Amino acid sequence: MPSLNIVHSKKAKLAAFGVILILAFIAIYAYSHSSVTKKAGSNGPMTATVEAYRIHRQNMNRKITFSGETVPDAQIDLAPKYAGKIVEVNARLGDTVETGQVLLVQDTQDTDLTIQQDQAALMQAEAESRGAEAQFSSDYQKAQVDYQTAAMNYRRYIVLKDEGAVSQKELDTMFQAMIAAKSVLDNLETQNVGDVPASIASKRAAQAKAGYLVDTLRKQRDDLVIRAPRAGVVSYRNAEVGSMVAANTKVFTITDTSGIYVDAPLTESDVAAVRTGMIVPVTIESLANTYEGTITYVSPAMDSTNKTYIVRITLNSPDTLLRGGMYAQSYVEVLQRPNTMYVPKDALTENNGTSKLYVITADNKIEIRTVKTGLRNDNYVEILDGLSENDLIATTNLARLKDGSSVDVTKEIG
Repeated sequence: MPSLNIVHSKKAKLAAFGVILILAFIAIYAYSHSSVTKKAGSNGPMTATVEAYRIHRQNMNRKITFSGETVPDAQIDLAPKYAGKIVEVNARLGDTVETGQVLLVQDTQDTDLTIQQDQAALMQAEAESRGAEAQFSSDYQKAQVDYQTAAMNYRRYIVLKDEGAVSQKELDTMFQAMIAAKSVLDNLETQNVGDVPASIASKRAAQAKAGYLVDTLRKQRDDLVIRAPRAGVVSYRNAEVGSMVAANTKVFTITDTSGIYVDAPLTESDVAAVRTGMIVPVTIESLANTYEGTITYVSPAMDSTNKTYIVRITLNSPDTLLRGGMYAQSYVEVLQRPNTMYVPKDALTENNGTSKLYVITADNKIEIRTVKTGLRNDNYVEILDGLSENDLIATTNLARLKDGSSVDVTKEIG
């Protein structure tokens, strides 16, 4: 009966397949029912965790930050006034130099020879001046004596004429001699330049001119020697012995880092709160050091290029680690409002001009309040109305909070 066995085998397989299919539908239904149940359970009330801020009346401060670069007290470029050959270089890059120290010498031989020549001319002018003074003194004394003698002879001849001892012609001759002597004396007395006779004044002027020329050459010689104008460090050198250097070519730079300051730009809204004499911290990021500084200058006028004001901070105790051009940051805290209430910026939600806070009630429920705001700074917003002292407000997880939501405060500040 082989055909009968085959029929029974097919029926058994169909029955088994049907059972498996029913079990699969049951499993799918059970899984779907379980997911729906879980999802329905997840929509039930939950407690949100938040951090909170306690409201107190206190001074509201604003931090004004500014940054700039360190600037040495002085940085002076040195260049020769005249072209010439370099014969000495007495400082190397990085050397510490003192005020007046000789750094470079140019060839002075030609100038020295010219000075000697002009000194000889000066000595000649001095001699001529003294000779002129002596000659004038001699001529003047002689003219006085000649005039006095001629006047005395004329008066004597007047008496003799009255006595008939001399003729009128002889008297006239004596008169003419007196007039001639008086003319010579008057000429000497009236040729003065100021209080000095012209002949002497001319020689003295020539002497002075020769003296000025010597002084000019000596100054020129001094300019061929370059000295350090102040103590500092040689931060630039471009000079070698034997080379020719053109006039006004920079050969040295002296940097004085005994004093360091920071120039920082500030906006119009910030500069109004800054005053000279304020003590501020100055952080140099590259050194990981903070120094004490004093605001020593606040620009009285706006820079028309970048529309800012310059504030200078002088470091009170700079050290040898500081260099010019280092990035520096500083800040100053100024009072915005005394004895007021303010909240962190992150605690405030604002929409269409309406400001709201999430107040936590005594039973840890959320009460959304509309508040009126006032002054602001980088971190806080002043609350003028809508809050009371000692109120507790949520500062985190605000997107999950609604009126009446239950919360669990994990951290309280303020």
